[in-house]
Amino acid sequence: MLDVVIVGGGPSGLTLAILLIESGLRVRVLEKRHHIGDHSRAIGIHPPALEVLDRAGVGAKILERGVRIRDGVGISRGKLIASLDFRALPGPHRYVLSLPQSETVAILRARLDLLDPEAFIGTTEFAGFTQLPGDAGLSVRAHHHSNAATTCEYELATRYLVGADGTQSSVRTTAGRKFTGEPYPDHYVMGDYPDTTEFGSTAALFLHHQGIIESFPMPGGLRRWVAWISPTEDRALGDLVSLRTGYILDESTRTMLSRFRAARHSVPQLAMGRVILIGDAAHEVSPIGGQGMALGLLDAAALAPILATGGDNRALLKQFSRERLSAVRVASRQAHLNMVLGRPSPERLIDFRDRAFGALTAIPMIRTAVAKKFTMDWTRG
Repeated sequence: MLDVVIVGGGPSGLTLAILLIESGLRVRVLEKRHHIGDHSRAIGIHPPALEVLDRAGVGAKILERGVRIRDGVGISRGKLIASLDFRALPGPHRYVLSLPQSETVAILRARLDLLDPEAFIGTTEFAGFTQLPGDAGLSVRAHHHSNAATTCEYELATRYLVGADGTQSSVRTTAGRKFTGEPYPDHYVMGDYPDTTEFGSTAALFLHHQGIIESFPMPGGLRRWVAWISPTEDRALGDLVSLRTGYILDESTRTMLSRFRAARHSVPQLAMGRVILIGDAAHEVSPIGGQGMALGLLDAAALAPILATGGDNRALLKQFSRERLSAVRVASRQAHLNMVLGRPSPERLIDFRDRAFGALTAIPMIRTAVAKKFTMDWTRG
């Protein structure tokens, strides 16, 4: 019998598998895709998440590939109104690392293959589970698609089943878990372009009365631009950036474009019996602020030692669920505030807003507190 079957080969599922295998457990990861996607919405890895990746043995490789964002600036009407410096924060990682999620997944998968070449099972789709007699564990069913014409049936006996399979989680649906919440009214469009700005490794937020523009450095000399957009608006991202920031983007050089709507959802409990949900399968927060992947990695780090204990760990799993959902609520409030600040605002309020931003971030204590919020330093408490 396996100790844990994990459905979903994203960052949280792979990290959990690595930590469990390093504890001596037998693990299988079922991933319905064979290839890692080329484009990634998630690029920011916050300091607490970097510490989890250190524990998983991939921290050095992650840092080698990424761009360290050590500071950020707020700009309004062409003027600097606020700045944040992450270098004064505690801990070993005093920056947010910019690295496309696809590269993070590739590094984690290579690490998992090194630890156990049989642990990852690609092109395999979760099909359901049943309880074994006497609460001995679960029988997990899956379909392995070796090619378009051939499908093999898997049946794996396991102590625990973990769903790390995203917001459309099949594990969550099969287990009958509620996923309550709602979409926000906020829509965004984002794209990656060659960096022609003077910002270097600095993140920039442009506070415009028609909606925020966010700009982040990426590896390979690229820069990501994210713009608030009306749901009925079809203007190109380059036009939005030009209008609100003055920077010109060459659409012919764009490497990725995506449009999305923010939402928030969560399950009432992460752990019920032998079925556990982590990451986006358990909670969805607005991607504005980039906290989603970090929350999933922190879920994995908190769950791994509990599953490795053996015996009756129901009390520990209940505590895990309470603590992780509490962290999600904090992150959700932060993301909500980020979105409110980035929405369109009447021009008559801009002077007041800019003066308030400048006055607050001029106070060292407040500036440090804001930097801690943006880097998720609060998760250390």
